[in-house]
Amino acid sequence: MKNLQRKILNLIFARLDGDKINDKIYVKYIEKLVKDGIGGFVLFGGKYEEIKNFISYIQSLSSRRLIISSDIERGVGQQIKDATIIPSQMGITAGFDISQNKIELETIYLNVIKEAIDVGINLALLPVLDVNTEPENPIICTRAFSDNSEIVSEYGCFVIEKFESCGLKTCGKHFPGHGCTVSDSHLELPIFNGELESHLKPFKAAIKKNVSSIMIGHLLIPELDEMPSTLSEKIINKLLRQDLSFNGVVMTDAMNMKALENYKNPCTLAFKAGADIILHPEDPYKSAEEIKNAYEKGFISDKRIQSALIKVETIRHKINNQNLNTLKDPLPQSLNLVEVFKKTVTVIKNEINHINKYRVVSYLTGNYNEEIKKIFMKYFTTVDDLENLNKKDENLPLIAIFTDIGFGKTHTLNNSDIVIIKNFIKKNDAIVVSFGNPYVLKFFNNAKTIVALYDSNEFSVRAFLENFKEGLKESGRLPVRIPWSDE
Repeated sequence: MKNLQRKILNLIFARLDGDKINDKIYVKYIEKLVKDGIGGFVLFGGKYEEIKNFISYIQSLSSRRLIISSDIERGVGQQIKDATIIPSQMGITAGFDISQNKIELETIYLNVIKEAIDVGINLALLPVLDVNTEPENPIICTRAFSDNSEIVSEYGCFVIEKFESCGLKTCGKHFPGHGCTVSDSHLELPIFNGELESHLKPFKAAIKKNVSSIMIGHLLIPELDEMPSTLSEKIINKLLRQDLSFNGVVMTDAMNMKALENYKNPCTLAFKAGADIILHPEDPYKSAEEIKNAYEKGFISDKRIQSALIKVETIRHKINNQNLNTLKDPLPQSLNLVEVFKKTVTVIKNEINHINKYRVVSYLTGNYNEEIKKIFMKYFTTVDDLENLNKKDENLPLIAIFTDIGFGKTHTLNNSDIVIIKNFIKKNDAIVVSFGNPYVLKFFNNAKTIVALYDSNEFSVRAFLENFKEGLKESGRLPVRIPWSDE
């Protein structure tokens, strides 16, 4: 492997699929990447002990510390089996006030930090600093702390300070702001449609807090450049580096996403524009060859390569000198996750007196699994399909809507379900509960009782049921404005 290609591979983070590490062919591929000089990996999936041992193994093969990154916004359990899941960022804002619940919030994040470091992750791809000003946003939504830039800045800085002080490096994303878009960059190139200064505010705050890295979103921002932000020198070098004085590592969003499919040699363009790390290209070797060829043709300078190498080595040096005191104490005892998620239960409206005295029949719709259905059946004994909602009886209907935010997930309700629910609540009392995207509630303002949770997992379901048992008297706060349309 030529020296130049090794240098370029050091600026690429490849995908590490934890569910494939028992496949001998896949392991040989990862071993080859490490021996050839790959800079790091972005981790998806795997079982806790298996992936912990595997990361330790590949670190032993590498001549320098591999940077192991991962999207763990909702805890290490978001990626790795047998690790802890915490509420989404929007759920965190709903349930935990930084001034009043600081110790609880620190405990939650300390659990994430210790699990991450223990398993071998040294760069957390968080916090999400997007301000979710677009209610129809299919990919940010509950991943954002709020639709208010001040709140996003406050919570983002809290996370950065806590993680960085414990030695776990952070990455603010998705610069300059993905919260005002109506499309998913996994599928197409989103167009920025917001007030730029408001969306930049959390990134400015993060830079002041010395966030280690910033991820550039695949976004088209017509007022700044005709090129996507990932490929734009005006956005990376001029806006982020010069205007905002960011001196840390600049990382692309995943380069295998379809947002850039119409641009030839996107890895080269991103690197030339100022990105130091090319994240998750489809083929790391092809991407390295693409950048190498561009260098040999004079399209990329020695200075650009050396600058990126220095940035990456700086963050690697910080990782090597991480605060080992974080690891001296054992992992914290398992969080009481039902109690944690219970804090996020937001009672927007409750006009039904003594609500837990009724015989309730639950109707589930959306993206839920059999385990969730069993939990409802155990509590209410009866779970029915939404299409049967119009039947007349003395029971109080509870309509539970499940949505999820992420690539390939269902973030909204279909129109037929919306019509069924709207027609029913015009004439009948009902409890409408959203698990996931709170904006789906906008159609149901006529419901007598409206409750929002910001996650669609089993912990959030159990948390709601515990709260319901107590009469829905206590709740979190709504972190976003819902544009009610059912007046």
